[in-house]
Amino acid sequence: MDNYNDIAAQETKLEEKKLLLDDTIKVGKLSQYEIIKRMLDGLVLEIEELKKVLFTDLAVTNVSKEKAEKISKIAFTLQSCLDLENKNEIAENLNWLYRFIRYMSKRIQDNEDMNYVQPAFKVATQLKEAWDEIPQEHRKN
Repeated sequence: MDNYNDIAAQETKLEEKKLLLDDTIKVGKLSQYEIIKRMLDGLVLEIEELKKVLFTDLAVTNVSKEKAEKISKIAFTLQSCLDLENKNEIAENLNWLYRFIRYMSKRIQDNEDMNYVQPAFKVATQLKEAWDEIPQEHRKN
């Protein structure tokens, strides 16, 4: 029965990913603002889930390492959206913040070090809040 539940859970995840992909591919359906907002929402959510796993287990487990890997991938994707070629100070600062979040992920994966989870969570939360505060007229792109 557990195998069936695992398969059902995987199918649900695949369906959710398909819906997100469909939304993203359809021209004009999601703006650049909305795509990054969803990635930031996902980043905060994944770090919250990582904190829950770490608090429940009180140790770094394979589940927490998988969460950390997912967090790292989201942060890397956000980094790849930055325009660093034009020496934009905001982009450079965001790059460092995303690097910090990825550093936290690597510390969990490689050293089983949980010390950076809460600071990374605060960074991600503040980035999400700042993104949500962007005025409506600047959200078109």
